[in-house]
Amino acid sequence: MQKRNYNYFLLIFFAFLLVVSIIFTQTLTDKATQALQKGNVEAVETFKTNNEMQHLVNLSFTLQSRFSQMENMNEVFPLEVLGDSLTLYGYNANVLNDAIARKGDVPNLGSLMNAVNAQLNISYSILDARQQKDSKLLDSLTGLLTRSKPAENVYHYGVLVEKFLENQLRQTLITNSAHASQLSAYNRVLSIAAVIAVLIFTTIIVIRQWQQLVLIKELRVAREAAVKSKNAKDEFLANMSHELRTPLNSLIGFGNLLSDTALDNTQKEYTNTIISNGYNLLHIVNDILDFSSIEAGKLRIKRIPFNLPELFEDLKRMFSAIVNEKKLSYHWNIDPQTPQVIKGDPERLKQILVNLINNAIKFTSYGGVHLHVGVLPVEKEETHKLVFSVKDTGEGIPKEKIDLIFERFEQLEQMTTRQHGGTGLGLSIVKSLVEGMCGSVSVNSEIGLGSKFTFTAVFEKAAELPVARKTGKLSADFSGYTALVVEDNAANRMLLRHLLKKYHLQIELAENGLEALERIQQKHYDLILMDIQMPHMNGYKAISIIREELHISTPAIAMTAYVMENEIKRCFAAGFNDYISKPIEEPDIIGKILKWMPVRTGEQERSGIADPAGELDFFRDLLGGDEAVMNELLAEIRKQWVSDKEALRTAAAAGDAPGMARVLHRIKSTFSALGPNHPILQLLKEHAEATGSNAAEMKDECERIISQIDQSGKVVFIS
Repeated sequence: MQKRNYNYFLLIFFAFLLVVSIIFTQTLTDKATQALQKGNVEAVETFKTNNEMQHLVNLSFTLQSRFSQMENMNEVFPLEVLGDSLTLYGYNANVLNDAIARKGDVPNLGSLMNAVNAQLNISYSILDARQQKDSKLLDSLTGLLTRSKPAENVYHYGVLVEKFLENQLRQTLITNSAHASQLSAYNRVLSIAAVIAVLIFTTIIVIRQWQQLVLIKELRVAREAAVKSKNAKDEFLANMSHELRTPLNSLIGFGNLLSDTALDNTQKEYTNTIISNGYNLLHIVNDILDFSSIEAGKLRIKRIPFNLPELFEDLKRMFSAIVNEKKLSYHWNIDPQTPQVIKGDPERLKQILVNLINNAIKFTSYGGVHLHVGVLPVEKEETHKLVFSVKDTGEGIPKEKIDLIFERFEQLEQMTTRQHGGTGLGLSIVKSLVEGMCGSVSVNSEIGLGSKFTFTAVFEKAAELPVARKTGKLSADFSGYTALVVEDNAANRMLLRHLLKKYHLQIELAENGLEALERIQQKHYDLILMDIQMPHMNGYKAISIIREELHISTPAIAMTAYVMENEIKRCFAAGFNDYISKPIEEPDIIGKILKWMPVRTGEQERSGIADPAGELDFFRDLLGGDEAVMNELLAEIRKQWVSDKEALRTAAAAGDAPGMARVLHRIKSTFSALGPNHPILQLLKEHAEATGSNAAEMKDECERIISQIDQSGKVVFIS
């Protein structure tokens, strides 16, 4: 009996434990459910907040755009509408601020509201200035709005606030997961089988979720590391290019100057060795930069007409010294049916051939190198497909290396037995360039008998023969002209002084941008040659002040050791008329100077520089004949001219003579890329200032100027 009572009470005890477990489990379930509901509510609120934040940012950018162009906004968006938009913008920002503030202390929320208030203050000030018709204050405020870009600050802090809210939501979801785990643990008391099943199932889910979170975190870290690595690599390449090209500029430049002096045979040999090794180092730098551009997908192939035999003659002259030194033969020939004038990228084609010929000479001890080109049939009538071959009688390539030589950093020699040097990038660059010209490259080789590299490339048919280049020494005479050379490197200043002295160009020297600004304000110069990286004030800042604050339009050429494509674009955007890369070659810098400071007619003929035959020849030459870039820039010029016309008419209608003068100066900058001798630039010289005495006369003069510019620029506006 006692045993039965014991069993009875034991069952009651277990039943009681079961009931307690059920009640406790239900309580935990309720808590978990409430936590989940709370998490869902927070998720919905977070999504709503994100949407409202996006609307706020969009409205911020819209208002910034409209108030930046206030002079043209009144007709489309009346002042009352803009005022209402500002009111709505401020109201939405306050509502969003209250909603977010209820979530506790949210970082960056105050910064977000400060950015919103800053934009509202500037915008209301612009609105007041527009109502009071205070054009000077309006220009100043719109300029402040354009420079400060408050909408970008609103966007930046809005993203940070959204990330904080998302992190809060993530923590809530993690807490919910913990409640769910506890609920599963107590439910396992009800059934051993259910406990095992739930345990296994929950474990799998938790592990998978944890793995996904870990993977997401690792991917995020890897992405950030990759971005930092890429930025670091780009910065390193740009700095390496600058630091190497700056001393190379002096090394090669003084070497060339020294070679023009009276030297005995031994001195001449030493000088040629210095120059040759300087160019070899420059070739290595160029290979690394080209490889970086190819990796980034920024390789561009130009389409300009060029003469194929002239290019081959250039190659022969380039390698004549080393060919004679190694006592090798060098020959080239072109099949009779191959066109001599084609349209493509001569510099890239030359780069391919230089790499192949250089390798052929490097690995050839006897015999010689032969360059051949023929034509292949094509389906498109407007193109030519040419096949080039470079054959040598050198060491040959082992069969196991044939498939590897076009890979980056691959070389035929082991590091411990290297005799010929090189970066291992040459053939990789060749392969990429050939593929960029719609061709392919291959090699046939036999040990001890030599190698033959063959590649194809597609070119367009050339409509006309390019102007034949003249060789030999330049004979330009810049007597009577004065140039300002701004360069922080003493050796480069000395080089330019000696080099330009040969052409009777009077130069003055400045060591940095600040010194250049002082000199330019004290004296007129016919040309400015300015380095980019300088202490105290760099070239970009200096040219910006010269153009925008001093309103000086003297032609300026950037001398930059940074040759990356984005740096070249930055030169033009900053206000430079042209650029020249370091190390500076004598024919290149004289050619650049002749573009912007032409010598007299007789001297121009002696220098071998032909006068432009058409309105866009100067522009085309400036851009290297790249039609795509020409069309893009012409479209921007036409767009800016439409805006300038309206501004000129507005100033004339208001009888604002200083305003017309400012707009005319801006128009001159708009068309400056067409060259100083373009009809539009010549016309603007005659209309440097408004001459009307009242609004009616200024309006007539304004329409006359616009009509003459439209007539003089037909080619620009139609092309």
